[in-house]
Amino acid sequence: MLSERLARIAEFVPRGLIAADIGADHALLPVYLVREGISPRVIACDLGSGPLESATANVLLYKLEKSIEIRQGDGLQPLAPGEADVIVIAGMGGAKIRDILEASPARLEGVSRMILQPQEGAPLVRRWLTEHNWQIIDEDLVSENDRYYEIIVSEPLPDTKRIDANTTPGGREWELSEIGLCLIEKKHPILIPFLQKKIKLAENVLSSLRHARTPAAREMRREWRRKILLFRRIIKNVD
Repeated sequence: MLSERLARIAEFVPRGLIAADIGADHALLPVYLVREGISPRVIACDLGSGPLESATANVLLYKLEKSIEIRQGDGLQPLAPGEADVIVIAGMGGAKIRDILEASPARLEGVSRMILQPQEGAPLVRRWLTEHNWQIIDEDLVSENDRYYEIIVSEPLPDTKRIDANTTPGGREWELSEIGLCLIEKKHPILIPFLQKKIKLAENVLSSLRHARTPAAREMRREWRRKILLFRRIIKNVD
């Protein structure tokens, strides 16, 4: 049985395509994708030997060794360019996901969809996608074990819509990187409590910085106040 988070991720994997699960851990998602007939083949990658042993055990348990290949390596390195149609990276920090994508541009060639689920730092992921000609086509929110998880679904921009890598994003891009437009447009049912929790976190950070007088601290306070205003405005618009 998949967790709600992994089940939602699986819903975004198109049927009939080869998928790669980066940071596959116990390979629960690859097993599900193959057993449900969603993916004919899945490449499950992880850096740690412990998770790979668990992944191998699960694959053998369900007799799926012909459909699920276990590989050890860092990020996208175990993949060959063009080998996977869909890439899933879930359960890592946003900075880590960004660094993985940045480190292996050739392995993203031919990929038709990425499903990314950062544990935190989702704005870093959204900014990287925007700056590297990936369009966010959908997003989802999951509440599980008192935590919120953002799921970002992205596909390559058509050549006619690609932007210059040197283009400097403006204020609107900053706002859309903080909270995905898809979540706002669909008025996601748990968007408001998610934003309320983010406001509380921001207020706690501001409180901890109230006595700091360095230029860096002042800049941090401005940034957190800016986020609070954005989150409150979104709540007002979707309520």
